[in-house]
Amino acid sequence: MISKVLPPCLHPTLLQVYLAWVDGWLFVSNGHDTAPKQLISLGELASLFDEENISRLMDHTCLMQVIHSLKQHLKDGTVTLGGRTPPACEETNLLSERYNPQVECTCEDTQPTMQQQNNCHSGQHRCHAIQSMKEVMETVIERKDEWHSIGLFTPTKLRLAVDELVNSNTDIQQPPTTCQGTESSSIPRIQAPDRRPNPSVDSNPRIGNQLYPTAEQLKICADAKYFGVIACGGSLCDEGLARAVADSCNDILIGDYCEAADAEGLKLLQQVGAAAMSFLRLCNMAGRATDWQFDNLSAYIVQCRVLGYYRDHARSRLPDGIYGSRMTGLGVHRHIDVAAFHGVMTASLGTGQEVTEEQYSRIVEATVYINDFVDLRGDTMRKQRENVILRGIRGNLCTYLDEMIGKCLDSAADVIESSELGALVVMGYCNWAIMSAHHKVYELLKGIRRVQKQSACEYLSVSQTMRYERLLEALRPYGTLGNDGPRVSKKRIEMDKTYGLCQGSPERHIAWLADATRSLLEPTTLRQIVDVVHFEWSGDVGAVDYCP
Repeated sequence: MISKVLPPCLHPTLLQVYLAWVDGWLFVSNGHDTAPKQLISLGELASLFDEENISRLMDHTCLMQVIHSLKQHLKDGTVTLGGRTPPACEETNLLSERYNPQVECTCEDTQPTMQQQNNCHSGQHRCHAIQSMKEVMETVIERKDEWHSIGLFTPTKLRLAVDELVNSNTDIQQPPTTCQGTESSSIPRIQAPDRRPNPSVDSNPRIGNQLYPTAEQLKICADAKYFGVIACGGSLCDEGLARAVADSCNDILIGDYCEAADAEGLKLLQQVGAAAMSFLRLCNMAGRATDWQFDNLSAYIVQCRVLGYYRDHARSRLPDGIYGSRMTGLGVHRHIDVAAFHGVMTASLGTGQEVTEEQYSRIVEATVYINDFVDLRGDTMRKQRENVILRGIRGNLCTYLDEMIGKCLDSAADVIESSELGALVVMGYCNWAIMSAHHKVYELLKGIRRVQKQSACEYLSVSQTMRYERLLEALRPYGTLGNDGPRVSKKRIEMDKTYGLCQGSPERHIAWLADATRSLLEPTTLRQIVDVVHFEWSGDVGAVDYCP
């Protein structure tokens, strides 16, 4: 073993060690270091992640020996990844670097019928993507000892999530009524901007990659990692741990966007995700991350991998317009695929707090409202039925959307009042919503106009201010930056620069997040975003099916 310790003036930060770790992991994974190495024990590997020893990992020779040793321990079946037993299959091995849920399928599934629903339940579904999802689910559940299946993410919750997604196009409702009557023509054509970065609103990609660097240099990755996952830590947790947690979400990004990635890009996503999880495992063994944090993170990613196989090949045959369909609960599949736990992880690292299953469910509910509100118009246009707010539509659309805004405000206030951890996650999610290019909140609000041919009905969630006032009071302890803070009316190119200035101070960073929440969840703003009856968006829809 290398025993050299650098002098204090050269002592690295954990972020510097993490970046060296990812670089070394890629070096080994790409076959550039194949020399035989002496096997280092797991105990000694963990000790290198103690504060007094991490400088040794900046030595390339030592780093190569550590990475080779960890890979060998994994191959020998002596390393667990959150479960009671080591991973023994592709589906539970989060360090495999081979997760790819792309499935060849030309089913063009028929319109949902009861027969199709029965086939789904019997495992006879004709869609190869859905078949693969169900098969992987069974494998994961059968091997529940290889992941933390008794925490926040259980086999039962996974089964319910898969069932909810598979049957999301069943029980299609009649078009909703509105305050204007029963005519569907009273609802203007629903459109939204595409999800491409906008040169007139977003930073130049070359500059953006320097402001918010990622190994992948993909805008969708940088936005999710910096404005979402890392933001939820509020600059309270170590920057190296926050970056590792953010990179560990690569399997979720692969599940969502693998079709848009070329072979080289997919490989890099796989490798960086594995590097992040291996780093976090050793940090966990060294006591830098708790078992609760790491075990639930691993279980969450295992379940996200399962849902990542889902593809809705019935979209082209679904009815146009806005309508409800099967939705048995706001957080059934969103418990997993709304990606709330990555934010919980960084917030937990920063605050030292944990959440119960009930508390996590409330966090999921609040983030679902935020995410699915912002995407409501685009998901309607693209017929993306994962959106539970969309699927939940019943009866009068005006009444329904008014109630949803009220519940969103109540849910956000509940979580923010309950704990600092919950507050950070909700605020971080609002930050991600307004600062990520693919959500297009700025363009959406700039392009929305009142429908002139009809008068707008009253939304009690807007006219009765007590719910928003309660939210403002819950946010008050977290401060404000005043005019220097984020706003839905500000271009992302402007906020990109000022947000970076806030990250060095937890107080300023958290005040920024609070301002993002105040701006996005202002009831008039929320109504403009979701009220497709009285507010229409007009503009260039661009590449409707563009995948970031």
